[in-house]
Amino acid sequence: MRDLTGVRLLIVEDEWLLADDLAKFFGDMGAVILGPVATVEQAERHTQAAEAAILDIDLKGRRVFPIADELMRRNVPFVFFSGYRDIAIPEHLRHASSLSKSATRTTVFDALFTPQSYRSGARPEETGSEDIFALLPKLRLAARLLLGDVSASDRLVERTLERALVEVETKPTGQATADWLSGIMAEIARSCGSSLLH
Repeated sequence: MRDLTGVRLLIVEDEWLLADDLAKFFGDMGAVILGPVATVEQAERHTQAAEAAILDIDLKGRRVFPIADELMRRNVPFVFFSGYRDIAIPEHLRHASSLSKSATRTTVFDALFTPQSYRSGARPEETGSEDIFALLPKLRLAARLLLGDVSASDRLVERTLERALVEVETKPTGQATADWLSGIMAEIARSCGSSLLH
């Protein structure tokens, strides 16, 4: 089981049983659960503290998009979690994963904390600068999971991006940007992760 010790996870979900199940699953990994909350107003109280979020799109007829906007402004990774397929997600929020409520808890974890799955339906050949910006929140969280220290994690992301700039010409053709950056990050964490902690 992955270690999420201390990661502040906001759960915005108006179905109590589902919210409780998600809270227990992520709480057992060590995450600090903010909520669960069932309204946009309740969620607003936690957005400044959240480091990751699971967002039900429809909260008794209200859309959660204002919360997603604030999280995106703060570079906080989030996933949409909905029982409705016909709700249109605004264009500027489509980089986030959008999962059905039938998805397993492990799928939710992967969508939220694994850089490789940063966008549902992403094509490996998408390597534009937009990809890097969409990946930053998840790269930061992945770095935190690797090192466990916020400042060291930010240094790891910086080193990863610096090396990526130097090695961009050698990036394998067809490899997803997320996979490539994750590989660089893992290599740096193995080779000099302890030095980043000081």
